[in-house]
Amino acid sequence: MKVITIPGVEEYAAAHTTADPDHLLDLAAETRARCERPHMMIGPVEARFLQFFLLTLQPKRVLEVGTFTGYSSLSMIEVLPPDAEITTCEISQEHADIARKHIAAAGYGDRISVRVGPALETVSTLTGPFDFVLLDADQRHFPEYLDLVLPLLSEDGVVVADNVLWSGAVLEPEDTEPATEGIRRFNDAVVARPDLVCVLASVRDGMMFIRRKKATS
Repeated sequence: MKVITIPGVEEYAAAHTTADPDHLLDLAAETRARCERPHMMIGPVEARFLQFFLLTLQPKRVLEVGTFTGYSSLSMIEVLPPDAEITTCEISQEHADIARKHIAAAGYGDRISVRVGPALETVSTLTGPFDFVLLDADQRHFPEYLDLVLPLLSEDGVVVADNVLWSGAVLEPEDTEPATEGIRRFNDAVVARPDLVCVLASVRDGMMFIRRKKATS
C-alpha cells in the first residue's frame, strides 16, 4: 500500500497507540509469515480508532465484509457487549482457516461466525438488523455492498467502509483500475444520497462513516 502521509507519521502514530494484546500480535505475525498481502490487515492505529467508536456505539450485531485473517474481528469483539456477535465474510478458505484458528484460541469461537464464499452471495442470504457494518473486501464491489447492507441496517446503525482513499489513487484521473473506479463510484454515491449522512476520515487509507439521516421535526 502506497503511503499517503508524511514519511514517519504512521510509524509515529503506531508508536503512540496502545499496543496490541498477545493474541493479536500472534495473529499479525502469522499473517505476515503466511499471506502474500499482509498489508490488508487494518493495523493497530485503525483498530484502536474503531474500538473507541464501537465503545460509544455498543452494537449487538456486527457484520464484517472481508475477514482476511481475523484481525479486525478480534479487535472489535474485545469492546463489544458480552452478548454481541460478529458475522464476518471471507472469500479465501486459507484466510478463513487462519481467522478461525485465532478466533478459537482467543476464546471467541461462539461469538464470531466466519462465512466462506463471495461476499455478494453471502450477504444476500443474511437477515438483519445489524447495528454496525464494516466494509473491507473487494473494492470493485463497494457500491453493490452498500446496496446490500443498507436494508439490513438497524435504525441507528452505522456503516464504515475502509480504504476509501485507496492510497490516493482516487485523486488520479488516469487511474482507471476496477478497484479505484469502484471506490470512486462508492464515495460519490454515498455523499450524493440525501437520505445518508457521511464523513470521510483520513485515517490511514481512509474510512467512510455512514448512517441514515434522521427525520427532523
